[in-house]
Amino acid sequence: MMMVKKEAVHPISIFLIEDHHIMRRGLASLLTVEEGAQIVGEVASGEEAMEKLAQMEAPDLIIMDISLPGMNGIQTTRKILKEFPETKILILSMYNNPTFVQQALEAGAFGYILKESMVDELRNAIESVSRGKKYISEKILSAVDFHQTEGLLPYEALTPREVEVFERLASGLSVKDIGDELVVSIYTVYTHISNIKRKLGIEKSTDMIRYAIENPLVLKTKNSKNTH
Repeated sequence: MMMVKKEAVHPISIFLIEDHHIMRRGLASLLTVEEGAQIVGEVASGEEAMEKLAQMEAPDLIIMDISLPGMNGIQTTRKILKEFPETKILILSMYNNPTFVQQALEAGAFGYILKESMVDELRNAIESVSRGKKYISEKILSAVDFHQTEGLLPYEALTPREVEVFERLASGLSVKDIGDELVVSIYTVYTHISNIKRKLGIEKSTDMIRYAIENPLVLKTKNSKNTH
């Protein structure tokens, strides 16, 4: 099946924003070779995207990771659509979290799918978004209730103690060291970690650390709110 075309002759133009080089190149190859799309740009950050987009004709579609160095995908979506309101944005993320989805849609994105999605779902998402129709990954729709998290970013659901545990885990401390610092048992620390994973839509502790690294302002923002 060929990718949706805006005209009979011209393939859809796609701009990629993904900071992992192998992932970005693999996606570009897939879309070009198998789907017949035209990749008009590839960058690793929101800042690079804004600079490059300002020098070219707006693409039909932007596929973007939500976790980016510097501006995250939600912030980048807002900035791009302010300058290029007709461009459609599809978020491709590892995070299966309804609050990320809601924030992305509120920022103006037309779709949100998971990196673990099959090629067929990616194709369906691109075709839907290109036609101006919203698309959310089937796995997300089947597992969450958007009304429960409306208006709330994932990290805003963390308690002050969960933030303390998250900070220490992200800085490299072991569960035992965290327990010693906070004067709680390792079982309590594990309970906090489990709650953090659930609230952020993360399954592995290694992904928690990556989340903290890719979103360095999250814990600072949360802590600043807790001090007022």
